[in-house]
Amino acid sequence: MHRRIIILGHSGFIGRQLERHLLKSGDGEVVGRSLSDIDLTDSRSAADLASLFNLQTILILAAAVKRQLGDTLDAFRKNMAIVENVCHVLKTNPVRRVIFLSSAAVYGEETENLSINEQTAVSPTSFYGIAKYGGERLLRKTCADSEKTSLVSLRPPLVYGPGDESNTYGPVGFCAAAIAGRPITMWGDGTELREFIFINDLCRLIELLIESEFSGELNVVSGTRHCFADIVSILSGKFPCLEVKSRPRTRPKANNAFDAGRLKALVPATYQFTSLASGIAQLLDHESIRHS
Repeated sequence: MHRRIIILGHSGFIGRQLERHLLKSGDGEVVGRSLSDIDLTDSRSAADLASLFNLQTILILAAAVKRQLGDTLDAFRKNMAIVENVCHVLKTNPVRRVIFLSSAAVYGEETENLSINEQTAVSPTSFYGIAKYGGERLLRKTCADSEKTSLVSLRPPLVYGPGDESNTYGPVGFCAAAIAGRPITMWGDGTELREFIFINDLCRLIELLIESEFSGELNVVSGTRHCFADIVSILSGKFPCLEVKSRPRTRPKANNAFDAGRLKALVPATYQFTSLASGIAQLLDHESIRHS
């Protein structure tokens, strides 16, 4: 049997870029499924996955109701249903490996911690983060019971790059405002520490993990911390007339950053992450071509 890589959620930002990346590598069959093909919140529809699963299959679960659509109980219910229905199929149709796109939101939205690692206690405070952690646990139980399926639960922070149309607070939203000549509005002084991961890095790391023996939780991070004001500083060098406004914080300032030790032990010593400046430059180049 030949290897098949299935991407559930292949029409979303991450899934779409990942599919392109894996197709370029040409290593095995790549199959994408999204809501237009299969409704994973419906158990009868999700059951159609059984015909795609075998013990050579790599399943990448990127399907989810995104936070941008609202952090609500209804979104939580749908996100849990997606994982539950996939687990039902896996129970009788195991695959070789599952790579689950979880989120750093499992540690909490307002966590004050400058050395978050995979042993840091989870404390999700959003419906999205609670659903992601619940999904991790459901998949862990299902894969452990089968004794045939390995599981990696990836916990990326904010992922940005070309193709993201969400305009969320951060690199993508700030770049969109700068290109359109609109002011950028930051919460407070924008100096809270965060990590931003470029989409190409996430795709390259997933490709490496497909063949890795690693199982468990993994923070997809470089360990390089930045703040939102750093994004503005980079953009100010490219847009001299950029206007920046400040909005009073509605929540206390919280700094968080990551220890990338576990990930760096899994990748080649020569692996280089995309810098924030380079990622923003690539994002701006993509947008200028798209609007030309």
